[in-house]
Amino acid sequence: MMNNIVPVCTVEEVREEFRRRGISVSDWARRQGVSAQLTYRILAGRTLGLRGQSHEICVLLGLKPGVIGSANDLKFAHARDTPQEAAEDTEVIRPAHTC
Repeated sequence: MMNNIVPVCTVEEVREEFRRRGISVSDWARRQGVSAQLTYRILAGRTLGLRGQSHEICVLLGLKPGVIGSANDLKFAHARDTPQEAAEDTEVIRPAHTC
């Protein structure tokens, strides 16, 4: 899958692009490896696309800016790389706030 930067656009612009190219939503979803049913729900405004695959679909369609990745890719500056590293430290300093 290509990770081209897609400008943020409206649902109607996305629908028009499908029509212009003669591509069905189902075919696009299948080629992207995402749920066609969820894609239709997003385009109908029944699903917001806040997390998980709905977020991924919105980013791929250009409906919102964002990053596609898994929870395993998410690293915070105050987090340890592995549980063993945290266990090796005798003093663990945690920030006053949580993310």
